[in-house]
Amino acid sequence: MVLIIATACGSANPTVATKTPVSAAILDDHFGFLVGNAVRTESDTKPLFVLPIPEDTAGVVSPDGRRLAYVGSNDVRVIDIAPKAQPRTLFTVSGEEGGAYLAWSSDSTGLVFGVTGPPSPVNEGPPSYTKLRVIDAAGGTARDVIRIPNANVIPLAWDRQAHLISAYESFEIGAGAYDVVGEDGTRKVTAARPGLYVLAASQDGKHVFGHGDPQNVVRVWPLESYERGLDLQATSDEHIATIAWRPGTAEVGVLFHGDRLELWDAGGARRTVTLPTAPPSSDRYATLAFRVDGKAVVISRQSGVEGSTDTYAVAVDLASGRSVAIPVAGNGPIAGTSVRIGA
Repeated sequence: MVLIIATACGSANPTVATKTPVSAAILDDHFGFLVGNAVRTESDTKPLFVLPIPEDTAGVVSPDGRRLAYVGSNDVRVIDIAPKAQPRTLFTVSGEEGGAYLAWSSDSTGLVFGVTGPPSPVNEGPPSYTKLRVIDAAGGTARDVIRIPNANVIPLAWDRQAHLISAYESFEIGAGAYDVVGEDGTRKVTAARPGLYVLAASQDGKHVFGHGDPQNVVRVWPLESYERGLDLQATSDEHIATIAWRPGTAEVGVLFHGDRLELWDAGGARRTVTLPTAPPSSDRYATLAFRVDGKAVVISRQSGVEGSTDTYAVAVDLASGRSVAIPVAGNGPIAGTSVRIGA
C-alpha cells in the first residue's frame, strides 16, 4: 500500500538547541488539529467542533488549512474548517466506479481526484482504469483530464500555475512509476526507484518526496521531473521514523529514532532541531505535524514502557527553538493535520 502524505542553499548543520519544555507563547489557538472527524485547538484537547463525517473518514486538508475534502457515500465533498459549517457536494462518483483519491491544487482553489474503474478480473490486479478529474473547489462541472487503462494512479498535487498534475502509479508495495500529467491530457511516466512507499507533495505543489527502503534515505524531486531529483541520506545508518513537508518552505522535516528532528532541503543544506528528552518511547507510534504556517512543529510519541500507553507530545517554535508540552487526549499520538480555525 502506498501512503499518499526547492533547492535553497545554506550553511551546513547549524543547530537549534532546546533545554526542558518551558511555558511560553508557542501554542496558537488560531490553529488546531484535525484528528479523525474532530477539530481541536493547539492548547486544548476538548473538540472545538466535530465535522459531519464518519469518525474514521480520511480527508485531505487544503494547503491553506482552511478546508477539508473527503469522499462520503460516493460524493466528493468540501467543508470549511469552522463551527457549524456544512459540507458541499462537488461531484458524485458513479456506482460502477470507486477510489476517488484526492489532492488539492497548490493554491487551494481546486481538486484533482483519481476515480477507478471496476476491479481487474485478475486477483489483486490493478483496476481496469483510473481517470484523473479536476474541479474548482467553489463548484462547477468536473472535467476528465486523462483515462489511464489498467492502472491504479494516486494524485499527489496539482500546480495550477504550471498546469501540471503529479501522481504515483502503484504497481505493488514499494514499486511504481511517477506520472506528470498536463491539464491537456499529456502524460510523462518515469519508473520510480524501488522501495518508495511513502510519497507526498509540498504544499506549493512544486516538489515531491519519496521515502521507504532504505529507511535512511529520502528522495526529493521537482514536480515536473523525477530524474532531476536527489537522494538525501542520513549521516549514519539510523532509521528515519517519519517525515513531512514544512509548509511555506522547501524543507522536509526528518524525525529520527531518539529525540532529534532535522530539516533538509534538496540543495543539501540541513539543520538540526534538538528536542526535549522524551520518556522511553516507540518510534512505531511517532508522529510529526507541522503547523500550517510552518512556524512550529508538534512531535508526539507513544510510550514503549511495558503496560503503558501514555503519549508524550511537545510543540517546538522553529525560530527560537523554545518548546512546550502539548496536552494529549486518549492513548494515541497526535496523528492529525494542522488546520486554520475559522470563525
